[in-house]
Amino acid sequence: MTKEYEFIKEIREQPNKIKESLQHADANLKNIAQRYHNKIDRVIMVGCGDPYMLGIGAAYAFEQWSEMPAESIEAAEFASYRHNLVNENTLVILISSSGKTVKVIDAARLAAAKGAPRFSLTNLNPSPITDETNEVIHTQAGWSDSFPTKQTTTASANLYALALHLAEAKKSIPNQEIDTLRHELYNDVPDAINESLKLESQMQSLANEMSNAPIYTFIGSGPNWSTAQLAAAKMKETSQSRSEATNLEEYAHLHALSLQKDDPVFIITRPGEIGERDRLVCQHIKNNRGKIIVIGPNQDKELWSDLDTKYYTVPNHSEMFGPIVSWIPLQLFAYFTAVSKQRNPDRPPERGPMDFLQKIIYTSMLEGWFDR
Repeated sequence: MTKEYEFIKEIREQPNKIKESLQHADANLKNIAQRYHNKIDRVIMVGCGDPYMLGIGAAYAFEQWSEMPAESIEAAEFASYRHNLVNENTLVILISSSGKTVKVIDAARLAAAKGAPRFSLTNLNPSPITDETNEVIHTQAGWSDSFPTKQTTTASANLYALALHLAEAKKSIPNQEIDTLRHELYNDVPDAINESLKLESQMQSLANEMSNAPIYTFIGSGPNWSTAQLAAAKMKETSQSRSEATNLEEYAHLHALSLQKDDPVFIITRPGEIGERDRLVCQHIKNNRGKIIVIGPNQDKELWSDLDTKYYTVPNHSEMFGPIVSWIPLQLFAYFTAVSKQRNPDRPPERGPMDFLQKIIYTSMLEGWFDR
């Protein structure tokens, strides 16, 4: 029997962990929104790795629902270059799953010096990052012995919940729309993840087929630009596979020029205008004999039939929740690619001292790292 690593076990935990996290944080998130909705004019999310990437998706929610300018800034860039315009009207959200990320801690101190309202969003409380903020949103992903999945989706869900509470406080969108989105986030999204997990055997077959690819490309636009980045990140972490992420237009302008025969290109698509343009650009991929893999809703599947694609269906969901729902099959693909390549998806191979990078990026070693 094939060994199951922690990575896939944690993938499967996500529906329940998202529910637990939202239930745990909801009152605090509502309180933050009520206190700050008429005092802030900008939201900045700061993180490294997954926390930076998930913030890119959440920025769309803050802007579209609460009409609040929002941006995700990589923590080292914020600390070194991007903190100068932060002030008492900027809500700064410090995101660190481990709570130990050095540059996020640096960013927290700089935001404090500017008088910015702020809180930490972390899976470890107490931790070094919680020492730097008076307010903490503690995700309920639980202990992890692998690379982030459940920590990322629970943090994303909390940010979406905050964006909805801000929208409610600001009256920026109708209450009926808020109620519909909130019901989807709190109830339908976990169910959609459970449904997406049924793609496990299909992702395993796909990974076995494509395990020797020289590079994997992931394309997503709008909120799914975040999905594409997270998907590429898991490929690098779990199997050390070369991978790249891009939105659709940048693929057409640049990345398509390096496409080689049989290169796999993953498209995270949506109905409507973006889906039409996805198919148009994919005609180029087909003409140049790349392999097209589509993650999208069932309602669009037939529209892709003339492009010789592998189309994998995820449940219908609001586009904003793509970084949670549409990411699930790509998590599975990353896991099974690592297994097919006979690599440990919970820990990279030893290339020099295993603690070297951790000493640079964290305040202390991640617990249990050498036991993975």
